[in-house]
Amino acid sequence: MYKWGWAACLLIVLLTCSCGCTFLGGGNGSSGKDNGTLPADTPTLPDQYIAHPVGTANPATGPVIPTTTLGNLPVIDAAAQTTINGSGLSGGSYTCPSDFDCTNISVISSSGSTSDNSMTPPTAQFTSNVSMGMAVPLAVEFTSSPNTPPYNSSWGYPLGVDSITSSDQTLVLLFNKYGYYPVYRFVTNSNATAVYSSTISVCPLVASFTTSQTTGLVPLSIQFTDTSTNQPIGWLWNFGDGTQNSTLQNPPHLFTTSGVYTVRLDATNNLGSCWKTTEITVSPLTASFNENQTTGLEPLAVQFTDTSTDQPTKWSWNFGDSGTSTLQNPVHTYTASGIYTVNLSATNGFDGWKSSPSILITGYSLPQVSFTASPVSGTPGTSVIFTDGSTSFPGPTSWYWDFGDGYNSTQQNPSHQYSSPGPYNVNHSATNPQGTVWLNKTGYITIS
Repeated sequence: MYKWGWAACLLIVLLTCSCGCTFLGGGNGSSGKDNGTLPADTPTLPDQYIAHPVGTANPATGPVIPTTTLGNLPVIDAAAQTTINGSGLSGGSYTCPSDFDCTNISVISSSGSTSDNSMTPPTAQFTSNVSMGMAVPLAVEFTSSPNTPPYNSSWGYPLGVDSITSSDQTLVLLFNKYGYYPVYRFVTNSNATAVYSSTISVCPLVASFTTSQTTGLVPLSIQFTDTSTNQPIGWLWNFGDGTQNSTLQNPPHLFTTSGVYTVRLDATNNLGSCWKTTEITVSPLTASFNENQTTGLEPLAVQFTDTSTDQPTKWSWNFGDSGTSTLQNPVHTYTASGIYTVNLSATNGFDGWKSSPSILITGYSLPQVSFTASPVSGTPGTSVIFTDGSTSFPGPTSWYWDFGDGYNSTQQNPSHQYSSPGPYNVNHSATNPQGTVWLNKTGYITIS
C-alpha cells in the first residue's frame, strides 16, 4: 500500500481533447514502489497539459482544472448481467452487464450502513480528477455519488493496477504502465443494481491532427495532416464513412455521401498509442430554383431557372400539369387555367436525387361567356328567363344583360317580360378580376 505523502509527489495530467491509449509495453515496467521519479523515456508534456499533485489544490497561478462529470447509466436488468468470480475478488461475487469488459479485474468491496429509509434505485456515478496523463506512474482519484443506505458497493479496476487508498466513496489508483484502463463502480440495494464505467488513458504521446476543412458540400475532399507529438512511427485513420482505413501519415480523403462523420487517428510510437477524433460535416446538394412569374393569364409561359447548390449534373422537373423536363432551365407553358405544384429534383451523381421545395403556379382565365333563354319566342307579354352559363378562373363576380328593348339587368339569372312584337338582340357580359367578356346573340328572342 502506498503512502499518501509519497502519492502527493505524483503528477496528474489533464488532457484537453478526446483521446485514448493502447498499451504496447514501455515505461520502466515497475510498480513505482522503489522511487517516485519518472522514467527517462517519458515524453515531455506539451503546453496544454496542466499538472498538479494528487490531493492538492491547483497552483495559485495556474488555471482551474475541471473535474470530468459523468452521467448515470440506466438501471441494469439482472438478466443482462454476468457473474464476476475471477481472481482478485474480495468479498464474494459481483454482477456486471455484458456491455462491459469485466474480466481480469480486481474488486474492492464495502457496504453502506443499515437504515430504515425507503429504497430508491441506486446510482453508480463517479468522477475522476483526471481522465488522461502522460507520465507513469500516474495516480488518479475517483469520487462516487452518495447513495441511501442500506446498499452494497464495490470498485473494480484492471489487475496490475495498484490501489493506494480506498473507501466506500473514494478510490485512488496508481497506474504504472502506459495503457487504456477501465474503472468500474457497482452499487446494489434491494431495488436494483447500477453499474458505471469510466476510462483512464495513460499515454506515451499526444495524438493530434489538422484538417483542411471540417465542413463542405458533397463530394468533399479533405487533407488530413498529422501533428502528433513524441515521435510517432505509425498511423491508423478511420474516416467514419465505412471506407477503407488509411495508414498514411497525412492522407487525403474524399467523402462522397452527406452526413456527419467522426474521424479518428490512432498514432503510435515505440511506447504505445493514443487517439484523437474530430467531426466532419458533409452537406448534401440542395435542390432549388426560381421562376420569372407565378401568376398570369393562360396561356402562361414560365421561365424556370435552376439555383441548386453543389453543381448538379441532372435535373428532373414536374410542372404539375403532367408536363416534365430534364433541361436545367426550361420554359413551360400552361395552356389551361388552374393552380399547379412545381417541383425540381437534382443530382450531382454522388449523393442521390434531392428534391426542392415546391412552388405554386396559378394560371388565370378571362370569362368564357355563355347563356340560354326560355322561351326564345312568344306573344307580347311573354316573360323570358335568362340563365348565365359563363365560366372562368377565378369565376365571374358580376354580370350585365341588355335585352334589346331598352331594358337591362345586373342579375346573374334574370327574368324579363317583352311587351311588344319584334326580334330582339340580347347582349350579355361576365366579369372576373381579369376582365370583362361580351356575348351578343342577334335576333335571339322573337315576339309576335
